[in-house]
Amino acid sequence: MIDQPRAAELAREAFDQWEAGHHEQSRLLYEAAIPLADPQHWGLSAYHGEYACVLNELGKHDQATVQLKKSLAAELTQGNAEGAPAVLIARYFLAEQLLRHGAPELALEALTPSTSSAPNHWLTRVVEAHVLFALNRRCEAKVAAALAISNAPTPAKGEELKLNLGQVLSAPDE
Repeated sequence: MIDQPRAAELAREAFDQWEAGHHEQSRLLYEAAIPLADPQHWGLSAYHGEYACVLNELGKHDQATVQLKKSLAAELTQGNAEGAPAVLIARYFLAEQLLRHGAPELALEALTPSTSSAPNHWLTRVVEAHVLFALNRRCEAKVAAALAISNAPTPAKGEELKLNLGQVLSAPDE
């Protein structure tokens, strides 16, 4: 049964509990909130993404990955097109999760629609560089890193990305 006001209230409480470090309480609140949410509500993707963070804190990485996939699905179901900022961000977090937990091939697969639809978006390219590096595709990783840096929204962000991508940029080509 949809009860969006109650879902929003529970999600706010869950977020507050997460920020306070009460991860188990936060988990329970998200588990109560999400089934009540309207599938078309703009906040549903965020609920899934926040819940994924809580699950990661609890060491439930596979469950967190499922929630990040649901976050992406919510963005797409609600009509956001590939290349839209919300979809790029959802794909970024999913790819990061997959990479962090030993599935770089799946991470690259998750990113491909974003790199095709928004080839110059810095956020997509930074995670792509790390994924390609993990796959030992160093030349491609360097190209992605260079695209991330050259498309950074500010010079300061470009400098930050150079530091973030330092290992990729300094690695010998294979």
